Amino acid sequence: MPRPRIIKSHDCFDPRYRRVIYIVRDPRDVVVSQYHYHRKLRKIEDDSPIEKFVTRFLAGETCPHGSWGQNIATWLYTSEGDPRFLLLRYEDLVKDTAGELAKVAAFLHLSAGPEQIAQAVERSSADRMRQLEKTQTDKNGLMRGSRKDLSFVRAAGSGGWHSDLPAPMVARIEAAWGPLMQHLGYELSSQSPSEARDFDSLGILSSSAPR
Repeated sequence: MPRPRIIKSHDCFDPRYRRVIYIVRDPRDVVVSQYHYHRKLRKIEDDSPIEKFVTRFLAGETCPHGSWGQNIATWLYTSEGDPRFLLLRYEDLVKDTAGELAKVAAFLHLSAGPEQIAQAVERSSADRMRQLEKTQTDKNGLMRGSRKDLSFVRAAGSGGWHSDLPAPMVARIEAAWGPLMQHLGYELSSQSPSEARDFDSLGILSSSAPR
């Protein structure tokens, strides 16, 4: 591909990526989404207990790019604070898509006015993606050969874990990654902030990122 180019990846930290837009999502929603995606791909049965999936998710066995915590920690430790690194939250993208896309345009030094951003918002809406999924499923490597009765684009929102994830599983995820989740602005439900260890005290993040 000719430069400049944009490459989508789920990789852990790789120094070959000169500038990075990293999108993070609440792991409690990630595990629910990934559970249903594995159903769609026929990797698990419909009656497979989500409790078993959470155990594998925490161990990094449901994704070839490490666990949620491992993947994120590699990027934050090496890059947070670096002007060549833009961290976005999925939840903010859902809540204020236009505002977050304006950040992306500025980061990429793109001249994008309100009309162009509004067009991008419309073209990436959940409804538009569901329409494309119906007509282009077999053209997409993520969905080729998958079940047609399950949609890849589901709720396309945030906070669904409140109703979809059993409380003991929420507690397990928060126990594993609570400080990291809090560092990213995710409120814990199974413990108060004072009960969680300070994320920076773990030595996972440095005070300054390499330039």
